[in-house]
Amino acid sequence: MRKSKRALALIMALTMSTALFACGKTDDENTSTEPKTTDDGGTEKAENTGKFYIYSWNTEVQDRLNYFKEAYPDDFARVEYVNIGDSTIYQEKIDGLLQQQDAEEYPDMFAAEADYIKKYVNSDNTIAVKDLGITDDDLSNMYEYTLTIPTDQRNNTVKGLSWQACPGSMMYRTDLAKEFLGVDSPEAMQEKVKDWDSFIAAAKEVKEKSGGKTKMLSGPDDIQRVFLGTKSSAWVDENQNFVIDPKVEEYMDTYKILVTEDLTNGTEQWTEQWNSNCSNDSTLAYFGCTWFLHWTIKANCGGEKEGEGTYGKWAMCQGPSTYYWGGTWLCATANCSDKELAGKIMKTLCCDTDIMTNIAADTLDYVNNKAAVQNLIKDKKGAYDFLGGQDFLAVFSPLAEKVDVSWMSAYDQKINDALNNQNKAYASGKKDKDKAIADLKKAVKNDYPAVNVD
Repeated sequence: MRKSKRALALIMALTMSTALFACGKTDDENTSTEPKTTDDGGTEKAENTGKFYIYSWNTEVQDRLNYFKEAYPDDFARVEYVNIGDSTIYQEKIDGLLQQQDAEEYPDMFAAEADYIKKYVNSDNTIAVKDLGITDDDLSNMYEYTLTIPTDQRNNTVKGLSWQACPGSMMYRTDLAKEFLGVDSPEAMQEKVKDWDSFIAAAKEVKEKSGGKTKMLSGPDDIQRVFLGTKSSAWVDENQNFVIDPKVEEYMDTYKILVTEDLTNGTEQWTEQWNSNCSNDSTLAYFGCTWFLHWTIKANCGGEKEGEGTYGKWAMCQGPSTYYWGGTWLCATANCSDKELAGKIMKTLCCDTDIMTNIAADTLDYVNNKAAVQNLIKDKKGAYDFLGGQDFLAVFSPLAEKVDVSWMSAYDQKINDALNNQNKAYASGKKDKDKAIADLKKAVKNDYPAVNVD
């Protein structure tokens, strides 16, 4: 057992110190192994030398840990990285491990995504970063929303850090925008889609002028994160009441317009056809964030340089509203075996401007460090041939500053999924809006019996 091993180590240390004292060793010889006394009268723990377990669902965190390895090879030698390998069962695995605090393989740290991190930081399973030696100064270069997301809403303490920020934008085909909308700059495109009424008008224009061969979006699902990112209230308020923000009904109506007026290609996100529409002329725009630009749009554009596929024919603007999509945070657990090491890992990967500049330069990840981003922009590191030379860092930087996540809660993932199910039924005409909302409420009550649902 983990705690038993620690206790045994302490007993052995005390026994050895007693034996050495009996053999005549003095303080002046400076060889005592007696535990040091702290200012509060307690004793310092013996130096941690055991394995330090970090859990995630893929290799992303593992890859980032290579930067820690380079800076602190001796500390890295203790890290035992556990890749669960399946995001669909990851939470279940972590939940089970967190209930076994004495287990040898209990997580010292684990990664969590934005969609469900509130479940962990709003609990006693995680600890505040300040208890790991992280200071306000360490956090000063981070985008505010990346600190709001991992904040324990019970006591307003930050309990996780991320090395990345994921502001969203609208990514559009410049050639198709010029042909069907008459725009030739990101500024002109932004004016065309500055709000949802304008966006729908532009979508109708694209359909009409292309003869239906090109649609504004690949599928109606693409608007969900953009729309729900503009809510002003959480799904569940401080009195445990279920709340339907006005933006939710506006989202449902906009989604229905896209479906009934055939303004998209009708694909579902992450399907083969949805991905492949990045490489043909059927789709003018996608809503995507920092990682989406490189590993979805670019990866599926059908080329690797200008003149191949749609490579070089894309640009970005904000779109109807600001939003974010995704992100990975590191959290330390309640029974973390080495808080100092946890803090050192977080500081290195999430706070060190030089290292984060290197991460951005090496991986194209948009780092959660304003100073690093501004240095990269100044050095013109964001100029991207895939975007026809547009500086993607310069576009994302002000958008990251404007992201508002005050609406987030621990209920988001399940309720958003339930909303999507009802929304599809409403848009297809299988239910009217009242029935869809009533069934949404039933789903919420079933998943969360303690929540008050009218």
